[in-house]
Parts: sequence; structure tokens; C-alpha cells
Amino acid sequence: MWNAVNLQSSINGREMIKKTLLLCLTIVLCQSGLAQEFRKSGTSGFAFLQIPVSARYAALGDAGITLSNVGADGLFVNPALVVLSDAQLSLSATHANWYVDTKHQALGVAYHLRGVGAIGISVINFDFGEIPRTANYIPGIFEPSANETSPFAQQGSYTAGATAFGVSLSRSLTAQFAFGATLKYVQESIDNYDASNVIADIGFLYFTGFHSMRVGAFLQNFGLETQYANEKFKMPQQLRLEISAELIGDLVSPNRLTLIADAAQANDADERLHIGAEATLMNAVV
Repeated sequence: MWNAVNLQSSINGREMIKKTLLLCLTIVLCQSGLAQEFRKSGTSGFAFLQIPVSARYAALGDAGITLSNVGADGLFVNPALVVLSDAQLSLSATHANWYVDTKHQALGVAYHLRGVGAIGISVINFDFGEIPRTANYIPGIFEPSANETSPFAQQGSYTAGATAFGVSLSRSLTAQFAFGATLKYVQESIDNYDASNVIADIGFLYFTGFHSMRVGAFLQNFGLETQYANEKFKMPQQLRLEISAELIGDLVSPNRLTLIADAAQANDADERLHIGAEATLMNAVV
């Protein structure tokens, strides 16, 4: 009886992996088609979604969708990683001061549920602060006062910002294959104008069984076009494929050296190749 149940479970697991890999292949082909259609740089909106959330991933050249034991950081880089965390509850919080007094911050919480996998919620915010509002003078109609030296009329200030809220689910389909997805509501505003959309992240992770080698795929910011004022634009969609392995130690070694190779294809930029390495000493990243 137990042998029959285990056999059926194994068959179901293999069928699920086949269907998932077929979906991944379909996404790759669709993304390739988009790449052939669009060859323009900087044509997508919601650019704040392209900023690396974690300093750890920024240090790796934005690679790392196959890293191990990343906790709630996985909510932002590959939701398939979240279920592989050793902790039942994990938290990720970052804050960075960006150019010209702008600020980027993110918060993520992940929790393991028995029989379900891992669930998580996340928020990313980019604050542009207050921006001076100016207007051009028009000779004979709108002219500066006698003591005005500025070439523009000062008319107070306005604010701008962008936010993304996400809900994630991460599951291990088999001992070698994990899947994760995030549904995100994104919103941007500048003065009296705003735009919003619902987009998705989909990630996979597969342990090859050859030493510690694993491969991953991550489709980020997948969604339809949206409109800002009178202009339509597409989401900053990106497909990433990655392979990684430990050159020293293995996944559970307290001391290890991990090498990562990551290929990224965005719909508003040329293809990129990221190479990164990470050293871990006594289970602490150095």
C-alpha cells in the first residue's frame, strides 16, 4: 500500500515538474519574441522596480537568484528561494539614500506554513521628496518683477513617489524543485498625476544533483501596459537565467565559496551577463 502511494506521489511530482518546465520554456520563447520586437532603451515605466533591494545582491552584480538560505530577501529576488530558508519566520528591511535627496526602502516578511510552503508580504517604496515647481516667463504676458533674478518663476513645490505591495507563495514541489510567485500592486505618482498596475513575479529553482549545482529562472514584473496621463508604457519586464555552485564546500558547509553566473534579458535594454562570487565564513557572508 505504502509503495503504491509513494509511487503515485513520485509520478505526480514528475508530472508537475514537466508542466512547470514547459511553462518556463513558453515564457522564454515569449520573452525572446518581445526582445525581437523592442530594441529601445529606457522605454518602460516604474523604473524603481529595477533597483536592487538588498546590498548583498547589489554586491554580487545583481546576481543571486539561486543563492541558498536567503530568508525574506527571496521575496524580492526569486520567491522560489523563500521556502528553502531554515527559519520559520524571517524579516528583510533595507534603506538607502539615493541621488539628489531621494530615498529607497523595502520591507519583507516571510513565514513557513505546514503543508502549504512559505508565504510572504513585501513593500518597496521610492521617495523623490519635494521638487521645486517653476514656470517659464512669457514676455508681455507673464514677466518677472523688477527685483527677480531667477530665469524661472518659483511656484512652490510638489511631491512624487512610487510604491509596490506584494503577496508571495513559495513551495517545494519535490526535494529538487521549488517554485514561487508574487502578485504585486504597483503605483507611481507625480504631482496630480498617477498610474497603477498589477504585475507578477514567477521564479523556479532546480537542484541538478551534480554536487551542489543548481539552476534558476526568474521572470520579473510580468504584466500588461499601463497609462500615465495620455501616454502608454510597458512594465520593466526582465527574464533571468542563472547557474551556481560551491567551489569550496557545499550548501550546508559553514565555510564555502559560491560562484554564480547570471544572464538577464530586459524588454528595454540589451542582454547582460552577471558574474559573482560569495564567500561564507562560519555561516556568515563576508
